[in-house]
Amino acid sequence: MVKILIMAWISVSAVSAQEVDNKFSPSYLSIKKHQEVSVKDWTNPEVCGQCHKRQYNGWKSSMHANAFKDPVFQALWALGEKATKGKTKNHCAGCHSPIGTVTDSITFNPNEGEHGSFSAPGVAAKGVSCDVCHTISGTNILKTKVLEHGNSSFEMDPGPIKRATLKNASSPFHATQYSELHSSSKLCANCHNIFHPDNNFPVERTYDEWKYSIYAQNDIQCMDCHMVPVEVAIKVADTLTRPHKLKDVDLSGLAAIGGPVRDLVHDHGFVGGNAVISKALGGNESINYKESIKRLQNVASLEMKVTNRDRGLHNVVVKVNNDRAGHNLPTSLTEVRQVWLEVVATDEQGRELLRSGTLDEKTNDLPKNTTIFNVTAVDKDGKHTEFPWEIVRFTTTNTIPPRGYKEVEYAFSLFPDSQNVTIKATLHYRSFSQHLADFLLGKGKVKVPNVEMVTLEKQYPVKNKIVIDVNKSINENH
Repeated sequence: MVKILIMAWISVSAVSAQEVDNKFSPSYLSIKKHQEVSVKDWTNPEVCGQCHKRQYNGWKSSMHANAFKDPVFQALWALGEKATKGKTKNHCAGCHSPIGTVTDSITFNPNEGEHGSFSAPGVAAKGVSCDVCHTISGTNILKTKVLEHGNSSFEMDPGPIKRATLKNASSPFHATQYSELHSSSKLCANCHNIFHPDNNFPVERTYDEWKYSIYAQNDIQCMDCHMVPVEVAIKVADTLTRPHKLKDVDLSGLAAIGGPVRDLVHDHGFVGGNAVISKALGGNESINYKESIKRLQNVASLEMKVTNRDRGLHNVVVKVNNDRAGHNLPTSLTEVRQVWLEVVATDEQGRELLRSGTLDEKTNDLPKNTTIFNVTAVDKDGKHTEFPWEIVRFTTTNTIPPRGYKEVEYAFSLFPDSQNVTIKATLHYRSFSQHLADFLLGKGKVKVPNVEMVTLEKQYPVKNKIVIDVNKSINENH
């Protein structure tokens, strides 16, 4: 036992030493064999696209492709760079421009834009490009402070070998190698878990949310939902069956021009819920934007229950179900995400009995009484903050776990002559608030789109009392 404890202490000490000496700190990026590298060691995605057209077309409008140039991220990053005196540079860039980080080729321009901006040469400015993921050769989980995946905890090995999930791949342009890691959510975990580099607080924990979910328990991996069409992702979530095991689903095609037809070819749009940047950079015609909307409109459902209370008051309880997200709803930067309920009740004469969660037409912001499914973050002084580098803890957590739900209760009273009550509940989504967009980008530069995820409307006869009724929304999109 003593020997085991000593060895464990030595192991932890070694990890600490590695962490302190990390060349790209506070990120946990590393280069295999610690070789010196340059931007030219990675292949430009346009070159990859000549043979992998389907994958390239999906990637080019994705958040991965826009990871570095995303203007909201750039503004937040610049603010953090100034506030922390340079501590956020590698911490943020480790995931948003891994190539720029390991080549030390990123430049901060403090006087550009509203708050400053960053620039990088060539493929380093193309975010999470093809060669970023396909030159990953391992993870650095045991080198992190918390001994968990996160903060770009991966090893890169740039060169002719491209790693992926095909065991019998062959290419005239580059060498290939099968990688078990690339078929696992552990690959995604390296950037989709983020903890504060100083206080270790988990600021983003998308991977952890999935890891302890019913999806992980059924071996449903991140790519099983985010690298297939929306219609397939819906079936995966509903049946808890991996795509290649689904019946009556054709995901076959060419992984590359000139190659054999494969039973399963993954899309590379990596579509999630971020419709703001997809629209801002690609317009309404962006494939990623359209897919984001479709996913958001097929992830949740609503249920409604109306009952009587004393003295003429009535209750309406709205239940919000996270039916198809393999992580919390919302996830990632949940201190700024906005998933909220709008509930409006009127009688047959159009008289308003209840209103909550309706956007202000002038400011595009939410009223104070709105139920928002997110978290409240505070800094070291206990003050509310939306800046990741300031977060020390969450004081409230109101996100909805996978296959979980949250119930919200409202009360209203009737007019003496009311005959019918119509109650309409709508679940909305925004990546962040309008006031934050105005602050980061300049007032009016971007109007944050409001996505109506799902709506449930029901009419109840008043008579002597409102009869208890339960109804569930049904999304007909699929």
